[in-house]
Amino acid sequence: MKVFANTNVGLVRKLNEDDYCIAHNDNDEWMAIVCDGIGGAKAGEVASHTAVMTMYEAFMKAPKFNKDRQVDNWIRENLNQANDFIYSKSLKNPNERGMGTTAVGVIVAKIGTFIFNVGDSRIYADYNGELIQMSEDHSVIAQLLKEGKITSEEAKTHPKKNTLTNALGVWESVHADIDLHKEHMDGILLCSDGLHGYVEEEKMKSILLDTDMDPSLSARKLMKSALDAGGYDNVTVIFIDLDGEA
Repeated sequence: MKVFANTNVGLVRKLNEDDYCIAHNDNDEWMAIVCDGIGGAKAGEVASHTAVMTMYEAFMKAPKFNKDRQVDNWIRENLNQANDFIYSKSLKNPNERGMGTTAVGVIVAKIGTFIFNVGDSRIYADYNGELIQMSEDHSVIAQLLKEGKITSEEAKTHPKKNTLTNALGVWESVHADIDLHKEHMDGILLCSDGLHGYVEEEKMKSILLDTDMDPSLSARKLMKSALDAGGYDNVTVIFIDLDGEA
């Protein structure tokens, strides 16, 4: 397995509210996570860092995962813990009130690949040369699209384009999507909306599915594409080549 990750503040914002981590524990299991502090809210970078560190510290002490339900429960428990930490912090400090973050991640274990999502950061998978979006955005736009109330073109300029319906730390409780995939995947991409919000999926596909390109180069090209598109937001990319040798 080969992994490449990077984050960039972009060309417009002064502060990078994205955070991420890649972890490999003593059980020979891997976790990768991307968190995007909610733009416009106070202390988004505090929220994203709190979420990343909560998940990282728990993962490094986690028992070996032997059952599907065990992993599901572990993810929910620790995302809830992260939510509690962020929510409590926001109540205690007026400068952090209203902060929150997305969280999208993957756990690669012997029993399967588990993905989880809160918010609108995304996870994609390379299935035999096809790029498939594995997570569902928790946003007003996604809901409107699902209900057929707006078109994809209208979504690009909709006034509620960046409004989330779910995030860590904003409310007392949080809902997470968790899915197990036992089928083989060639690669996995995790990213904040600084990438998928500005780079067309066809462009992402052409970069990620180029079998002649090293994962590190693929990730750098994705990052460059986001900056070339204007760099209007922080952008974070983690690309995992599941077939590559470290």
